Amino acid sequence: MRLMFVTLLLVTAPLRAEAPTGDVPALGHRSAQPVGVRRIDLSFPGRADMTRPDGHGAFARAERRLPLLVWYPAAGGDQHTTYDYPTSPVPSVPAGAVPTMVHVAGAAARDATPAAGRFPLLVISHGFLNRAAMFSDLAEILASKGYVVAVIDHGDLDDLKVSRAYAFVNVVAHRADDQRLVIAELSRRAATPDAFWSHVDAGRIALAGYSMGGFGALQTAGAAIDPASPLFAAAPTGAAGLLTTQPVPANLKALITFGPWGGGQPLRVFARDGLAKVTIPSLFIDGDQDDVADYAGGVRWLWSGIGGDRFLLTYQNARHNIATNATPPELQGRFEYRERQDEPVWRKDRILGINAHMITAFLDWQVKGQAGAKAWLTVPTPHAAEGVWPLVPGGDAGDSTAAPGQAPANYWPGFQRRWAIGLVMEHRE
Repeated sequence: MRLMFVTLLLVTAPLRAEAPTGDVPALGHRSAQPVGVRRIDLSFPGRADMTRPDGHGAFARAERRLPLLVWYPAAGGDQHTTYDYPTSPVPSVPAGAVPTMVHVAGAAARDATPAAGRFPLLVISHGFLNRAAMFSDLAEILASKGYVVAVIDHGDLDDLKVSRAYAFVNVVAHRADDQRLVIAELSRRAATPDAFWSHVDAGRIALAGYSMGGFGALQTAGAAIDPASPLFAAAPTGAAGLLTTQPVPANLKALITFGPWGGGQPLRVFARDGLAKVTIPSLFIDGDQDDVADYAGGVRWLWSGIGGDRFLLTYQNARHNIATNATPPELQGRFEYRERQDEPVWRKDRILGINAHMITAFLDWQVKGQAGAKAWLTVPTPHAAEGVWPLVPGGDAGDSTAAPGQAPANYWPGFQRRWAIGLVMEHRE
């Protein structure tokens, strides 16, 4: 009976898909600060519904609902939870071949009391057909480091029930608009005495976007869509107003993009003069084999065209899947899902650790104002593999990591000996 009970626990207990490993860079570890998580439902009336043309060249107006998953530093609470969300449909996967819901184990306390203090806000905007919970691993780490992380659930999968084309049109028209609405609403709430939102420092906000979320984030940060672009020309009548440049939120201090869409041909949507309007500090992250957003002709083109202090972190031999959690356990047996969330060469937990390390340094520097944090991004050589960490014969570096400004001075700070490889960091001021 005892053996059966233990076996049942092993089978039913949620397992964390991306458990911390021993090769996480210095700032990629979760801190001891407890983390809370809660769902917040926002709604905005009178938004254009791109799935419902009104027959007169415009669109019906409807309430746009934008649920958020919000992670934050907590006063305590049981650090165990599960993130449940519907499985995204894939045309080549027969109905019933995979579970209709996935369950991802997390380490946060549901609806916990916020920790004392006020914390900067990071808003994350997901890619086409993604879910907010797909960013839980990164969000938990950053929340433990003193950030409130709000991930928008844009509702692409609901729009997909109409058609894929309509869902994509909604994404193009609404991504930046969604981001601006959420930033404005959370800023408003942070200025109230609300027991939860009063812990958010709305004067210090960063925005991160993945893929189509990155496309929207560039617009939110000031990039103007080229009126001569094929996308603008093909936009339905009445949609052009949603694609025009809007004022950059005054409290937006930093931009992070993962494989942003919109720079590659044949649907390049930005022009050089429009990109140059982005002047806030930015961190771009992508794989040099990105075949979705086009690394060479798209992502690098976007990064080189914007203004401001900007970094580009490149994973060599990685594709587009460099932002979200790994594939949920229920779907790992199907390649159709692995190819949408995992990487063929890189371990996903390794990517998560590196992302968390670099993003922590970038946000601590640009949002928290910790000038010394920049040193973690200031690598001595653009190609990590060219770093040098000498040892005396028979020496052993153990699990130590290189530190900024200290020996070994020619090795990427934060990384273990022999382990800084496959990465490129570029910087333009």
